[in-house]
Amino acid sequence: MNKISMITILLAATCCCLSLVHGIEQVHISLGTNATEMIVTWTEPQKHTDIDIDAVVYYGRASSSFDQAAIAKSEYFKDDETKYTTFRALLTGLESDTQYHYKIQLDDKESSIFAFKTLKLDENWLPRFAIYGDLGYVNEQSLPYLKKDVEKNMFDVIFHIGDIAYDLHDENGEVGNNFMRSIESIASKIPYMTCPGNHERHSNFSHYDSRFSMIGDRSQPNHQDSLDKRINNHFHSMEIGPATIIMFSTEYYYYTYYGWEQIERQYRFLEKELIRANENRNKRPWIIVMGHRPLYCLKMGDSSCDHQTMERPEIRQGIRMHDQGERQYGLEDLFHKYGVDIQFYGHEHFYARMFPIYKYQMYKGKQSDNPYDHADGPIHITTGSAGNKEIHPLFNHLKEWVAHHFYDYGYTRLIFENQYRIRLQQVSDDQHGKVLDEIEIIKSSPQPHWMP
Repeated sequence: MNKISMITILLAATCCCLSLVHGIEQVHISLGTNATEMIVTWTEPQKHTDIDIDAVVYYGRASSSFDQAAIAKSEYFKDDETKYTTFRALLTGLESDTQYHYKIQLDDKESSIFAFKTLKLDENWLPRFAIYGDLGYVNEQSLPYLKKDVEKNMFDVIFHIGDIAYDLHDENGEVGNNFMRSIESIASKIPYMTCPGNHERHSNFSHYDSRFSMIGDRSQPNHQDSLDKRINNHFHSMEIGPATIIMFSTEYYYYTYYGWEQIERQYRFLEKELIRANENRNKRPWIIVMGHRPLYCLKMGDSSCDHQTMERPEIRQGIRMHDQGERQYGLEDLFHKYGVDIQFYGHEHFYARMFPIYKYQMYKGKQSDNPYDHADGPIHITTGSAGNKEIHPLFNHLKEWVAHHFYDYGYTRLIFENQYRIRLQQVSDDQHGKVLDEIEIIKSSPQPHWMP
């Protein structure tokens, strides 16, 4: 056999193996408008040139019977040498609190059979969340324990609050591909909800936007629009059990060379959703927000921090639009005014639980020894230690601010115990799943204690 023939055979074998390895991959789900919908998203690393690609998600209540189908729409993505196709399918007509099985048909390929359980519509339902920021493909420390928790059916929704894969665009997108493959075992079963961090900024957040599918109009859905028009991966809200949850982008305040108008647009969205949440607060008493960078700084050496006041002034107080005039669109006053109970952030690669705080004033509680028993101010939790390729930063030891902090890699569990009681747990990967920190957040009326 001559050399050219041998090379041809080896190349053919390699392509065959890659096809077998890649197949249909990177499958993950996210919440639709409500519990009657779910979005299935996956990415094909190979370039597709067909205008119409035959892609369908079949689903049903039994793994042997797929009696419903949703057509998936494809979106070809190209940025420099990064090329892939993302598929999205909106599954409709689902029953709440029901197990569904699904599989994907793409041209002549068929996926494995996956399964998920829809959420309950009832506001009295008590859901369970996993919350973390800053999980990468390299050094994905928390993933094994997250997988164990998912296998034990401990979560109903997973929230990843920025800094995803480290970074999605690296190695011409292959780091993003590998990360999405690595989380498939959890993200194909549990809705995987996201907002962007600073590591998603590349090429105007386009790599992030091309891989995820967050519905942006859940409170006022426009079902006439196509799914791609309804997606907003930067700010979106949802109602789950007794809570309204709003995810948003802190990054608009720092990457203004991509534009300024989105800062005001997001702020107007936040205010509108907070007003709506308060109107509905007798049914859903908790308001929780999630973003990437904390309003208050607990780590040293961050250029977005004012190291004299230990705040991120652009987010907390507001930004000078076009670098002129008074500060506008600050979030601390907005969240305090509308009674946001808990704020979750990442970015700082440790876990930190602050005493309730507003405008630098610490509130350590009057009801009991528990400062979160009828808290007199918003509760800030930093959970940015899921696993990243960067070192742990220096911690700013401000005793009057911080109730507890840990450097351990890990993630946060949020468990609703009843309509007015939440249990938070911080899980350590370094200590083999040990719960490092545990608190109860308690109130007895829909509005938080500091509201009139």
